[in-house]
Amino acid sequence: MIGQEELLSAAAAISAASLEQAAVAVAEACGELSRWAGLFESRLGGLAPGEEHKFARAFSLTMLGHLPVRPATCPFCIQYGRDRSCAGCGYAATHGRCDDDASAFSIFIEAFQELGRVIYQDTEGRPIEMNEIEAILRISISRAQERAGRMAEEVKACLEEAWPGQECRTMQFMLLKAGYLKDMIDLLPFCLFSSEVEDGVRRVKDALQKYW
Repeated sequence: MIGQEELLSAAAAISAASLEQAAVAVAEACGELSRWAGLFESRLGGLAPGEEHKFARAFSLTMLGHLPVRPATCPFCIQYGRDRSCAGCGYAATHGRCDDDASAFSIFIEAFQELGRVIYQDTEGRPIEMNEIEAILRISISRAQERAGRMAEEVKACLEEAWPGQECRTMQFMLLKAGYLKDMIDLLPFCLFSSEVEDGVRRVKDALQKYW
């Protein structure tokens, strides 16, 4: 178990510029996801019978594709990746290098990508009435749009609030990211898919417990 002091120490070395770059990237991804959610919601009422499962898969994969899991959304990758090759990275020191198969991020991203794969390949679904499917999707889409919009505001506020030190600001940003990822995974309409997808959701959530 990584202690609070270790996490604060890892966060302390992150520059304001690296954090701001990551926060802007996250906010932009949230904005894009919110726009896509609005588009999916506008098309939900016109679904023909038999299209609902394909629609649910498309929405779920679009959501996953806009979550902040790329290096551009991580202040540690921005500051220590590429030229510095992770040298001095506090995340690598506390969670393991991200390219190490046993690291916290590697375990998370493997589960995350596997979830995307099983959703993409899911053809089974579950026997649910069309009106119930539409209601489930409408709730999932609406809540995802609201959560993405809220996250965009939260990361902006994280940069503007008067924290006692840069390490606290970085710490808060990483906590926001971890919480956002968990919330969005929870909002996937996985009850419309096979049990394999539900198992994939559980594995991602388990891996997120060690994300930060």
